[in-house]
Parts: sequence; structure tokens; C-alpha cells
Amino acid sequence: MMFKNLRLYRLAKPFAHSPDGLHEHLEAAAFRPCGKLEHETLGWVPPLGRRATLLTHAAGPAILVCARKESRMLPPAVINEELAEKVAAIEDGESRRVGRKERLEIKDQIVHELLPRAFTRSSHIYAMILPRSGWIVIDTSSKARAEELLSLLREGLGSLPVAMPRPVADPSTVMTSWIAGEPLPAGLELGDECELQESGDDAGTIRVKRVELLSDEIRTHLGAGRRVVKLALALDERMRFVLDEEMGVKRLAFEDVVLEPLQDVDGDDDLARMDAQFALVSLELEAMLPRILDWFGGEEDMAGVAA
Repeated sequence: MMFKNLRLYRLAKPFAHSPDGLHEHLEAAAFRPCGKLEHETLGWVPPLGRRATLLTHAAGPAILVCARKESRMLPPAVINEELAEKVAAIEDGESRRVGRKERLEIKDQIVHELLPRAFTRSSHIYAMILPRSGWIVIDTSSKARAEELLSLLREGLGSLPVAMPRPVADPSTVMTSWIAGEPLPAGLELGDECELQESGDDAGTIRVKRVELLSDEIRTHLGAGRRVVKLALALDERMRFVLDEEMGVKRLAFEDVVLEPLQDVDGDDDLARMDAQFALVSLELEAMLPRILDWFGGEEDMAGVAA
């Protein structure tokens, strides 16, 4: 619930749905378990857990949603082992070679037989909608998983014009200038790790940890033409994170001064605890996200973003 890995998206149009109205739109795609012959299912669940009933949760202007994905675990090694045994039995018993087309047919049959007996595994993807400031924040480091959630949300709403942030200045160029000695924006401090990448199609990557980023060692890498694609930062002595060249935020962690109000929440009340965490995180992120855009010169025009 604390949102540790953030993929950021900008709303191209005002988000006009209330939490209750959004819940009604999402009901048609509420989560259901995998059927016997289904590889996976994806649907909405109450973001505050099983004790909650609504598919949305609001804290001030922020809205929280959660998608659950269930997948049947059928490892390729199991399928291939079964396939090899069946093919060997045919070739030995009928003294003939099994061709590619027949192999595929046998493989499909094996999957059909094994799928109903396969164990299932579930995962959850949380997303925060900030209508007032025009952001959707998805708690995942995977672009593919983020797009899955956005597609599911788009199906429920009919359309959802969003795009990744498009800053005026290239984030990689700006972050490289910071570790080259250029002044950082107010409240921002360098951490002790970064990822540097060479230019070109066969670009190599160097990961640096627990190192002074303004050191001669780093300047040597910059002098060789390497640029920053990930950079550890601290903001206002309130939070620490790693920012990447696509403005993705990884390993977000809040300092004690931010988390202190959560100590007054009843630890045995899951709903109260999750509500308090979401309220805190949403306020912090709504203040933080516009500043990230400012670090890179503001935002390009969102006109023309597809629904």
C-alpha cells in the first residue's frame, strides 16, 4: 500500500468520475478465479482487501484501485517432459518419426489435460488516480503490468487518454549534468548510487553503488561519454528514491518524519491502517510529482494523446 515502484502517467483530459461512479464502471470486470482451462484472469478487487466491498477507495481527491491477476502455473519443463515421453512412445511403438505439426497437436493436448490440475498464483497491482493534478500512478516497475491495468481501466470507462510524462528537457541529460557538478533543484540531494550507460546500439551499462557521485571516478565515466539513466535522490529530507530516464520512480521510501503520523493508527485495524497509509502517500505524491516535471523544464503539450 505504500507504493514503492511507480510508473507515472498523465491524464490528457480531466478525470470526471467519482469514486462511487468509478466503482460502478469497474463492477463488470470484477475479478473471478481462473476456469479449469484458462491460463489467467485479470479483474478488479477491493483495494482495501477482503473486508471491504467497494472496488475503489478515496482519500481526499485521490482514488485507489487494485487489479488482481491469477495465473495457472504450468512450467514449460513439465510440458516438455510429458511431450518427450509421448513422442518417444509413438516413435517406438509405430516405428515412425513424429513431425512438427503432430508434435504441436500433442503439446496442445498435454496442456489441455494438465491445465485443470495446475496450481494458481495471484498477484495484485495497485493504482492511484489523482484527478486534481492529472496523474495516474501505478505501483509496479513493469511497463507491461502497468499497461495491463490501464487496458482494464480503459475497458471499464470506454476511453482513458493517458501518456507517459513528456518533459521538455531529456531527464538523462539533466541527471548527467547534476553529477557533473551542476546545481540541483531546491530540496533535492544526490544519493550514493547511479546507473551509467554508453551510447550506441551495443551500449554497455555500469552500476555504481555506495560511491560519492561527485568523485573523480564518476567524472571519468562522464568523460568517456557515458550518461546517467538511473540516479538515487533524496527530497526535502522526507523521501528517498531512484529516478530513471523515463521518470519512473523505484524503491521509494519515506523518512520517519513522514511516517510518524501512522504510529497513532490502530495496528489491529487493517482497514484503518491501509486508509491512513494511502492518505499519507497520496498527499506526498501529489506534492512531489509536479516538482519532478519542473526539474526537467516542465511538460510538453498533451494534445493528441490517444484514448
